[in-house]
Amino acid sequence: MKILLVNNHTRHMNSLSESLAGHDVQVQMYKPGIKFMHADKDLVILSGGGGEGLEIYDEFRPGKLWYEDQMKFVLTCNKPIIGICMGFEVICRAYGAEIKKLDKLIEGFIKIKTSAKGVNHFDKNELKQFESHEWVVPKVESFCLDVLAESKTGVEVVKHKTRNIIGTQFHPEKGGTLQLAELAHIVV
Repeated sequence: MKILLVNNHTRHMNSLSESLAGHDVQVQMYKPGIKFMHADKDLVILSGGGGEGLEIYDEFRPGKLWYEDQMKFVLTCNKPIIGICMGFEVICRAYGAEIKKLDKLIEGFIKIKTSAKGVNHFDKNELKQFESHEWVVPKVESFCLDVLAESKTGVEVVKHKTRNIIGTQFHPEKGGTLQLAELAHIVV
C-alpha cells in the first residue's frame, strides 16, 4: 500500500515505522503551508504531535491555528485518512468539535469502552491502548462523525459517517488491543 505519513512532529516515529513496515511510505514533516503529496497514495496518516507547543489551539499564532491548513486538507482530501492523537484532534476540530487542554499529560495504557457502533467495527466491548497526550475531545456533536469509543477523559475513536476517515486519541502504533493495520482495513 502507498501511504503518505504526515509527521506532526511525533515522538513515536520509530513505532510508526515498525507498524508500517512492508508498505511504501512517504513521510512529510508538517508545517503551515505544506503541499500534501497525496495524489498517488492509497492512504494518508496524520501522526500524533510532539508536545512542542504547536498544538491544536496555538497561542503563538494569534488568529491563525498552526494546523488550520491540515484541517482544510481533512475536509477536502479524497483519500482514506487515519488520524492518530494530534491527527485525531485535527479531524475532530475540522468537523467542529471542541478541544480541551488537560491539567497534566496522560501517558500509559488505559481501558477504553467501545460504543455499539464501535463494537460493530472492532468486535470488542473494551480496548486497552497506549495514550500520550494532554489535549482531549470531551464530546463530538458533529452530524458527520460517529463516536466509536470513549474513556474517562473523552472521545477516543471517531469515524466519518460517509467518508473513509477514522481517528484515534490513542497511539495504535504503540501496541494494544487495536493495531494500526486494523484501522487501515476499516478505511481502505
